[in-house]
Amino acid sequence: MSRRPAARLTAFFLGLAAAAQAQGPSPAFLDAVERYCRGDPDVVRETWPRERPRRDIADLKRLNHLETFPFEAAAMLYTDRDVEERNSASDREEVPPQPAPLLDAARQVLDLILDPERRRRFARPWLLAVALHLVRHGQWPSALRYMELGQERYPEDPLFPLARGSLLETQAAQDLQFVSLADLEPVGPSRREAVWRQASASRGQMIQAEGCYRRALAADPGLLEARVRLGHLLHRMGQPQKAVAELEGVIAAPDADPHVLYLAWLFLGAIREADGGPRDAVVAYQAAIGLLPDGQAAYVALSHALHRLGERGASREALREPIARAGRRQDWDPWWLYPWGQSHEAEARFLALRRQAVR
Repeated sequence: MSRRPAARLTAFFLGLAAAAQAQGPSPAFLDAVERYCRGDPDVVRETWPRERPRRDIADLKRLNHLETFPFEAAAMLYTDRDVEERNSASDREEVPPQPAPLLDAARQVLDLILDPERRRRFARPWLLAVALHLVRHGQWPSALRYMELGQERYPEDPLFPLARGSLLETQAAQDLQFVSLADLEPVGPSRREAVWRQASASRGQMIQAEGCYRRALAADPGLLEARVRLGHLLHRMGQPQKAVAELEGVIAAPDADPHVLYLAWLFLGAIREADGGPRDAVVAYQAAIGLLPDGQAAYVALSHALHRLGERGASREALREPIARAGRRQDWDPWWLYPWGQSHEAEARFLALRRQAVR
């Protein structure tokens, strides 16, 4: 930061601090926001009183007529505090549901921005980033609430239904796995009823996910990630012909992202193999490998299809290749990331928001 903007920033916060002597935010809060604007990394790591966010917001409401107040920086101060706390606890094997008072405080701060265009410009990407951040940390119910809020406020944005559909699809798949495991155990009438209810709930989640993907595509027909996910979901719902149509649409699209194309070929191969066509599946899996030679899932799928064809040597060779490439791998296979939706984008989105907040 140059000396002139830094001087203006200091003068601005000194003026606010002087006004706060009578009413408005506390000098301690203004000092924290100023330090955040200056890029002080320690400000989000300091211990805060539990009641601080509620008190800060109540004080801020007295100043919501100040068009020049850096509400975005104040919101990111709370947001980064939440990120810091969750990252410090990320080594837990099980993540219990946790409230998100700091994120709720950040949302309330952004709601104080009077200019609707300014508020929209920041709150829209913030809601999505927060939702993906919560998915990443296993807080699925809270993530869904932020996704639903984003859909409600910005119905034309395809990324909110895409994120929501991805999470619902993952929930359905996880619940169905539990149902399958339960089927292995001796069951009485009450257990069978519970399994049936769980399977029905999973089916409902898949139907909701389908609606989300279609809503995203209605808003942006070129959003190929929504289309490839819709194709995979339709196959899991027992509609392979509709699934193939969606996946072939992705494959035919010009300038498609290789990661999305990889998944389209992988899923198309799975459909062909399930329909009794392992030879056709081999072609699809090889196409996926051609797109991302350092991947893993397509090699495993190829090996399986070749084994079914009786080509045992080729099947073993298909597994040796990804093992040999393991030391050179630079990226995650898209299939391993698939259950986590777009949550791997959270940090990059937060970085963009931080830059926007303090500029």
